[in-house]
Amino acid sequence: MSITLSKISHGSAVVLAAMAISSVEAQQLVTPPPPVAQAFQMKRCVNMGNWLETPNGVSWGDDSYGAEDYQRIRGAGFDTVRIPIRWSAYTGPEPDFRIHPDFMDLAKANVQAALDADLNVIINIHHFEEMMDQPESQMPRYIALWRQLSLEFADAPSNVWLETLNEPNKNLNGRLMRQAQSAALAIIRARNPDRIVIFGGEEWSGIRTLGTNAATDDPNVVYTFHYYDPFDFTHQEATWLGDDMPKGKRGWGSTQDRAQLAADVEIAVAFRDAVGRPVFLGEFGANDPIDPEERVEFVGAVSEAMEGADIPWCLWSYGNTFKLHTQANGWDEHMLRALTD
Repeated sequence: MSITLSKISHGSAVVLAAMAISSVEAQQLVTPPPPVAQAFQMKRCVNMGNWLETPNGVSWGDDSYGAEDYQRIRGAGFDTVRIPIRWSAYTGPEPDFRIHPDFMDLAKANVQAALDADLNVIINIHHFEEMMDQPESQMPRYIALWRQLSLEFADAPSNVWLETLNEPNKNLNGRLMRQAQSAALAIIRARNPDRIVIFGGEEWSGIRTLGTNAATDDPNVVYTFHYYDPFDFTHQEATWLGDDMPKGKRGWGSTQDRAQLAADVEIAVAFRDAVGRPVFLGEFGANDPIDPEERVEFVGAVSEAMEGADIPWCLWSYGNTFKLHTQANGWDEHMLRALTD
């Protein structure tokens, strides 16, 4: 299997970022890059979903996560949390697009709570829907966000990692997506020269689009993908999808299902070996209404297959949809054992 990263001029991305950084020297991206630094130490992770990535003023379930949640996660055997954040819903007017200080404080408090629990932390730009629809016109806001975030987290410990954008989709693909990745990287590097930065590819960062990511010779870039396959199983009764919600019922666990999972893991392994970088599964899971035994079987099989290939994983999600834990009932013990035993 031959897998390469898409090559673009780093200089073209820096032009887009010129309002933020004028001294970044243009470089030609190369493949494969040097080995990534040892700072990326991750095995088992959970997403803090449906909390800081909700629309401004909207709740999608349990209202908040606190220090006790992060301590509980660490105690259950996880080493990392991914905190999805909808920064774009909390910005002021152009040209500065200043992030509201109260929201910044809330996000940083969550990061600190995770660090206090001895967890690695991934933060990202999540649900920037306007960027997906109109990437060129929204690029200044995207750049302004990373200019602020790179400054706010410049003094954070080295195990706070920055993911440039969650699930590029719709009109943010190809050259434009790679320019966005490289522009964010250039801005981050001005104040965070060695911090882990994470790229995820186009079409919702699926496992089959890993090769669409921007290539880079930066030694501290790693790659991520999301895995909700088969979609007609994982997203049954996902009412927020409207007409795109899978129709009918579908189980998981057949010989064909397991063979497909094994083949998909090989895609990630081949990509990792081709680029010489860590690759991790940033999201996977199954919707709550699915038969509990099949849901447990799916997440257990995916996590086991990834660990067998030395691919770290991050479950969606700790609370609310696709949930592993609820305030009322605590852990879903069957799910937890499938992931951590």
